[in-house]
Amino acid sequence: MIDILSITGEPIFDDRIVKIETHTYNPFANTTFGYSEIRIPIQQQDLYTLPCESFLYVEGNLTQRKDFNFCVPLSMLLGFCGDYQRLIVNVCHELILIRARNDNNCLVGNPVTESEIELFKVQWGMPHVTLNEINKLSMLQTLESGRYLSMSFRSWDLYEYPLLQNTTKHSWAVKTATQLEKPRYVIFALQTSRKNVMSQNGSVFDDCNLSNVKLYLNLTFHPEFDCKENVPSNTTAYCLIIHDRVVPYNPLTNVVRKIT
Repeated sequence: MIDILSITGEPIFDDRIVKIETHTYNPFANTTFGYSEIRIPIQQQDLYTLPCESFLYVEGNLTQRKDFNFCVPLSMLLGFCGDYQRLIVNVCHELILIRARNDNNCLVGNPVTESEIELFKVQWGMPHVTLNEINKLSMLQTLESGRYLSMSFRSWDLYEYPLLQNTTKHSWAVKTATQLEKPRYVIFALQTSRKNVMSQNGSVFDDCNLSNVKLYLNLTFHPEFDCKENVPSNTTAYCLIIHDRVVPYNPLTNVVRKIT
């Protein structure tokens, strides 16, 4: 809290950052925006970028010429952008998007209409930061020292059990984790007859008369859950594991090491 009694205090001007400009990056020239991989590179290295403020811009249309456009902050999609709030220095970037084989999970409506989404433009907006001369010199000295810089963030791993059996008790061995990845949160959810079904809202989950959930964290995740009645047919289980991750990188040599 600012000291309300400090009436003789002088104003402080923070001029370490001269300006921040958002630059737009496009996918490779041969990208078709079909149901496959979309890669957006940032190949220039001598930049001070701020991925936590970057965003994805999309343009397209639905069947019957209904155009749309929207922006999504990458902090909502990637744990790295949501948690690491610092500059990235002298590193190449590449954003890889994988489009599903159909659009049913992102549309809600009458399946008889056979609506489809056609993408025209997918762009990555990345802020570039310009420093004043004093801070730029300090940053260069840090780069020339050859030291590794640590990026710490929370990584999201989503696991799916496609079809559960029609019983009241279930056990699911999810994964084997290393000692260096520290789980913070585990989110468990059930969904019945919604995946790839256009007439159902894919963002809604079902309780399935769930009565009890247990989780064992002994290297392998073992969610166990009980239901009052048999799990309905065509029910999918999801387990989202959010854990700590530290990734050191060397801006001088462009070496990135993943600690797992």
